[in-house]
Amino acid sequence: MDNSDGKRVSLEEEWNSTTTHDAASEETRNEPTSHRRDDTHAMVYGVQDRPPWFSIILMGGQHFAISFSACFALPLIVAGPMCFDLDRDLLNRLVGTVFFITGLTTFLQTCFGTRLPIIQGPSVAFMLPAMVLFGLKGPCPAPLTANSTMEERAEVREIAFERIQELQGSICLASLAQVILGVTGLVGVLLRFVRPITIAITLIFIILPIMPMASDACGTHWGIASMTIFLIILFSQFLDRYQIPLPRGNRFAIFTFFPILLAVAISWIVCLILTEMRVLPDDPDAYGYQARTDIYGDVINDAAWFRVPYPGQFGVPTVSLAGFIGMFSGVIASVVESVGDYHACALISESPPPPVHAINRGVLMEGVGCITAGLWGAPFGYTSWSFNISAISLTKDASRWSAYAAAAFFAFSGIFFKFSAFCVSLPQPIVGGIMATTFGIVCSIGFANLAFVKVNTSRNLFIIGFAIFMGVGLPDFLIKNPGAIATGAPILDQVLKVILGSNMFIGGLSACVLDNLVRGTPEEKGINWRTEMSASYSSRPDKNGSQEEEEEIYCYDFPLGMNWIRRTPWLKYLPVSPTFVGFRRRHQQLPRIVTDTSSNELSETFRDLGNTEQSVRCRHSPV
Repeated sequence: MDNSDGKRVSLEEEWNSTTTHDAASEETRNEPTSHRRDDTHAMVYGVQDRPPWFSIILMGGQHFAISFSACFALPLIVAGPMCFDLDRDLLNRLVGTVFFITGLTTFLQTCFGTRLPIIQGPSVAFMLPAMVLFGLKGPCPAPLTANSTMEERAEVREIAFERIQELQGSICLASLAQVILGVTGLVGVLLRFVRPITIAITLIFIILPIMPMASDACGTHWGIASMTIFLIILFSQFLDRYQIPLPRGNRFAIFTFFPILLAVAISWIVCLILTEMRVLPDDPDAYGYQARTDIYGDVINDAAWFRVPYPGQFGVPTVSLAGFIGMFSGVIASVVESVGDYHACALISESPPPPVHAINRGVLMEGVGCITAGLWGAPFGYTSWSFNISAISLTKDASRWSAYAAAAFFAFSGIFFKFSAFCVSLPQPIVGGIMATTFGIVCSIGFANLAFVKVNTSRNLFIIGFAIFMGVGLPDFLIKNPGAIATGAPILDQVLKVILGSNMFIGGLSACVLDNLVRGTPEEKGINWRTEMSASYSSRPDKNGSQEEEEEIYCYDFPLGMNWIRRTPWLKYLPVSPTFVGFRRRHQQLPRIVTDTSSNELSETFRDLGNTEQSVRCRHSPV
């Protein structure tokens, strides 16, 4: 690999330099830690970086380990109303399809969408309208038994196929709106009204409603969950600066890269020992039973070895008005969530904020992913997963190659179903420990967006407080009073219940409306927050303290064909093109992001702080 000075760098030297942070200076490496600049919480691998192959596999596996439980649990929740839990073979096919589509959509998003290391997964925003839709169909038949006749099995499959076909068609049709939003650039136009306060409130309410899931999982055995939480905190926050020696004088920051995998492995071994020693109860109703490692043995035995999902495996999709309206509300909520996730991932991975064309492509690829999910038979639309974004801050790895590896793991597990069945044997308290340590980081990222506005004003304090109240109060009222919405039109009731019952949608909408209507100064509104965030990553000095004359951001470009795209003038008017200039008059030009240190106060701040080794992570590599 060639460095910026044109010298040849070996893989070992590159790996050693990234793990020690100061490999270029022997004196600095030998100094006491207290005399060195504190960069232990900075990203080790940026979006454009390519870690060693074994690190890519392990960190991709860590993303997979964080997400697989949700990929398995969410389809099980809707399997009952869909009547899929009555037939074990149908249920295995459904779960395998969810895993396979997760890998496919993650690859599409990371390679052609925003180009950020964002894992795609089933969206909870589609779950509530799906449950309401299935509730209109009436109860399922009696469960099948070993003595069930072929006619009974055929009847169950006919009902199950009818329900998922309607769900498939509704998801596909509603997701066309998401594709249109991305292709036409309307999402970018709407972003003019979405500012840091709206993004902060949206990110906070992405996690708050599902916090009880983490506490419920931890509650199955607080001892195991507490041990998992303690190990993750120990490895990621206290031991992250320590490295283990490797042959030939190299060192490896194992605690920096794999805090979650190490904690899960140790906790699983403890659960295995307690299970074999019969310390954990074998009564399903007893406390601590969910910590056993042998609960899902029948799932592994019943699963097929190989099964390749294909479009139309459950029949031809159908469409209904009620299903379309319900799924369309899920699409709107998913778009709002995803826009916040894009900015959160850029912020936590130390990358520039995603430009308009990257957001347009991200929404476009999510729409394509939702249509793919509908055609293949997944019972959800797909969206960005926040807890994988939060894991980036723990592992210090924001490389998109890790996301590629995670996509490969998901796709492989969807085909080799024995593997995915083995993964779901992870005890619940360990899953709860992972959730407890990762969910809170997303809320913190939401609060971090408030750094770009002047918070301590009566205007912003009112908007934030009122948005939080509405996001919590209104959905809680509807839960306690399910009959409060009764317009006489069942379809309208369904739409209102879905929209008004979403904490994220109500909180984010309240913040967005007030932030745009209530007068305030540019500092209070954070109108220039994207420029300020871009400057913080485009004007950092290099390790020698000198600045390049001009430094452009390339990390949101396509992996191929950029020379042709830049030579083609008309592509700058295409909203998903990396050369998109926006819908502006001809004499108006978008400012280029350059490293003009003479006029940038932020670069002076970095120089005064002595951060002479910071560099723009999200930059085009000459390799």
